[in-house]
Amino acid sequence: YQKSGFLWLKTLRENGFGGILADDMGLGKTLQVISLLLSEQESAKAGEREWHRSLIVCPASLVYNWGQEFARFSPEIRVLLIAGTAKERQEQLEEQMRMEASEGAQVIITSYDLLKRDRAAYLGRTFEYEIIDEAQVIKNAKTQGAKAVKEISANARFALTGTPVENRLSELWSIFDFLMPGFLYSYRKFRERYELPIVKNQDPEALTALRRMTGPFVLRRLKKDV
Repeated sequence: YQKSGFLWLKTLRENGFGGILADDMGLGKTLQVISLLLSEQESAKAGEREWHRSLIVCPASLVYNWGQEFARFSPEIRVLLIAGTAKERQEQLEEQMRMEASEGAQVIITSYDLLKRDRAAYLGRTFEYEIIDEAQVIKNAKTQGAKAVKEISANARFALTGTPVENRLSELWSIFDFLMPGFLYSYRKFRERYELPIVKNQDPEALTALRRMTGPFVLRRLKKDV
């Protein structure tokens, strides 16, 4: 199932789409993403594609965990963990942005909170991938955290979360607004076409239509199934 997840991510990327990897906790979402980035690096080495650095955004409690997982599974990828004081972070980022991707860190890992504070340092640069972990953090599209990740320029975007919808369908809209802006329309149109009919009227046609729209871009596997 992890190989299938990796191939699913690759297929979406090659066709210009983003997606939500929504496997249960403990099923290896991190490993599948690391495999994807390692595959990209190998393609770049073979001259098949130019390598750009990628950005991973996660809760602060997971920044060092991501670093450990890269060290364990793909030590050949150079990783930079953003941490320290505002001045130290600014120096870290300025140094990286001056370097070619082939020279500096190939993957930058930061937290949602630090991205909000350092957002100016990232603007004007395009990343190969922007991966957000525990993507339910941006379920409220009006928050500064959600706005910050959506401001980043990236060639491909993926979201990792075991709970793509916790309470409201607007949470799904916000994640898709990060992945592929406009795919689920404006929030106002999404609310009129899907959210209100499904929530208020239990409209089966609206629910089926939403599943058809989002189904190809959400991969969810449960522990009991695998």
